[in-house]
Amino acid sequence: MKTLRIGMVGMGFIADWHHRGFSGLPDVEFAGLCQDFHGGPEAIAPKRAALEKKARELGTRAYGSFDEMVADPGLDALIIGSINPYHFDQIRRGLEAGKHLLVEKPVVTDVAQVGEIARIARAAGRVVFPAHNFVYRGAVQQARALIADGRLGKRVASSFVVTHTISPEHAAGWRSKRALGTGGTLIDSGHHLVYQSLYLLGRPVALSAFTSKQVLTSMECEDTAQVSLQYRDGSVATILQSWASGHGDGINGIRIFGDKGSLVITDALTFNGERLSTDVDYGASFRNQARAFVDAIAGRAQPLSTLDDVRDTLRITFAAYESAERRAVIAL
Repeated sequence: MKTLRIGMVGMGFIADWHHRGFSGLPDVEFAGLCQDFHGGPEAIAPKRAALEKKARELGTRAYGSFDEMVADPGLDALIIGSINPYHFDQIRRGLEAGKHLLVEKPVVTDVAQVGEIARIARAAGRVVFPAHNFVYRGAVQQARALIADGRLGKRVASSFVVTHTISPEHAAGWRSKRALGTGGTLIDSGHHLVYQSLYLLGRPVALSAFTSKQVLTSMECEDTAQVSLQYRDGSVATILQSWASGHGDGINGIRIFGDKGSLVITDALTFNGERLSTDVDYGASFRNQARAFVDAIAGRAQPLSTLDDVRDTLRITFAAYESAERRAVIAL
């Protein structure tokens, strides 16, 4: 089999996870790394040095720019791990250059751009794979099978809760700016909760939400968000995402119950008290996702989370922001 050669734009902490995810695959080479540079020579020089250092650590090539990387005919695929505002243009240019793409969340921050990406991808015959890594955990996939098999009976209520802190660098960096992040904790870390809710429960029909800024007060957007959702079958769910506290033990996780049973995903998938799967590890989700990306390129399998899920995740997120601002229930 021909080796699939992959380059990545972005050298934040997520680059290490993607590198580890692909490193164990025999038919893949993590072949390059680049970073977007802005400012004058004095500002760029240390960033370029940091890129070259990171590339040496990963045993890969440092490209001078995204332009250089995307133009390299020796690369088959790209991982888009740059900051949110750059995604759409880099996706478009990557597809036009004939690259398959694995794109970090949020894939884009404008719902209208999703359809444009799908159109360009179809014309180019290339895969755009959302990096919704949490659905590639075996525990989440088994939970979906339990629900589909009716093991919970009539679904009643669900909760998706994560609270954790973020580093001072992240709190003061681009995530702190509304123009760059398009929102705070909900559109960022909360993205994982929204797309998992779609994978497990399907689309809601209405929602209401609250957001607040309690601890990270220097940020322009929320550090805490709570979203209540209702589904066509009458069941309800809660999504709670916060950067304001690291004391979520006993609260964090996914919980879904019906009139015949319940499941919990924390350090394992538990169904009616019985532990069924321990495939919940963050690192393993990247390894599973990497293999799924390779399989999607080869035509062996479809992504578990698609551009349709990207569109629905954005619609839910922006509806939640609208609800919080208007203090209103939003029909979806």
